[in-house]
Amino acid sequence: MIRYLLDTNVLVDILRGRDKSARKRLLELGIDHCAISDISVYELYCGAAFSACRQKNLEILEKTFEHLAVIPASDGYWEAAKEKKRLEEAGTPIEDFDLLIGCTALSYGFTLVTDNLKHMRRIQGLKTEAWK
Repeated sequence: MIRYLLDTNVLVDILRGRDKSARKRLLELGIDHCAISDISVYELYCGAAFSACRQKNLEILEKTFEHLAVIPASDGYWEAAKEKKRLEEAGTPIEDFDLLIGCTALSYGFTLVTDNLKHMRRIQGLKTEAWK
C-alpha cells in the first residue's frame, strides 16, 4: 500500500547517491510503499534530456520507473487550483509543478517526502517529511 509520494528532488538525490539516509529509508519501507507523480517523471526526463550523459541517465530512469508506481497528477488538479488561488491571495505562491506534486499527495492522502519543506508546508493539509 502506497503511503509516500517522493518529490523529484528526493528521487534525484537518491539516484545520484547523494542522500544515503533517504535511500536507506526507502529500502526500509519498501519501494511498494512509495510512488512519484507523473509531474516528477516529466521533470526527471527533462533532467536527462539536458544532461551530458543523456542515454545513461535515460536508462537509469526507465529502470527506476519499472519499480516505482507513478501517480497521475490530474487527480489533484482541483485541489491544486483551489490551493493556487488561496496561496496567491495570501501572497505566498509556489511554483506550479511543486503545487501539482504536493496536491497530488494531498488528494491521495499520501505524505510528501521532500527537501523543499519551506514551500510544500504552505499547502494546507499536506503531510510532509524530510528523510535527511
